[in-house]
Amino acid sequence: MNSPVSRVERHDNGVSVTSNGETERFDRVIFACHSDQALAMIDDVSDEEREILGAMVYQDNEVVLHRDTSVLPKRQAAWASWNYALDGGEDEQQRLPTLTYNMNILQHIESETTFCVSLNSADKIQQDKVLRTFNYSHPVFTTESIAAQQRREELWGKRKTWFCGAYWYNGFHEDGVRSALDVVKGIEQETSQTAPVAETLARGAA
Repeated sequence: MNSPVSRVERHDNGVSVTSNGETERFDRVIFACHSDQALAMIDDVSDEEREILGAMVYQDNEVVLHRDTSVLPKRQAAWASWNYALDGGEDEQQRLPTLTYNMNILQHIESETTFCVSLNSADKIQQDKVLRTFNYSHPVFTTESIAAQQRREELWGKRKTWFCGAYWYNGFHEDGVRSALDVVKGIEQETSQTAPVAETLARGAA
């Protein structure tokens, strides 16, 4: 646990996972990570995996948890769960859009303090109101990546390999869970189809 995987090899009868210089064998492997991270770990990437998973694009975002309400709309009546802004100026084409979540509204937090989470706007936030800073990589949805989402079943359990992640849907945390449940159902179906006849009959009798 909590050990980075450096290599995954697929075999006819299972998979080999190498971590910290040690290799273990398993029946299957589930990649619960970004698609580009999965590609980096797989020893022998198939053409389909490269085409489909490689079509998923990511963008790095600086995320700040803070108490500075000046990044919210000037009129408090306009405050929403999501507050989106795009600044003008000479470097408008180069600047990333800014997004601030009002966590009190989004998560129904009852507090006199307004907690905010802002993306790509650290330079606008008063430093004495910053609680914590994170760096995340989020999926970016393009025509190519949306088309790749529709091809997920081409990778479904192939070579004892499964992929789950928010990139298969809309990029939210809940989408990651949703795709994980899809994998569970897929493995259950695969297992029931390959179960020994006696075991299948026993399940039916039960």
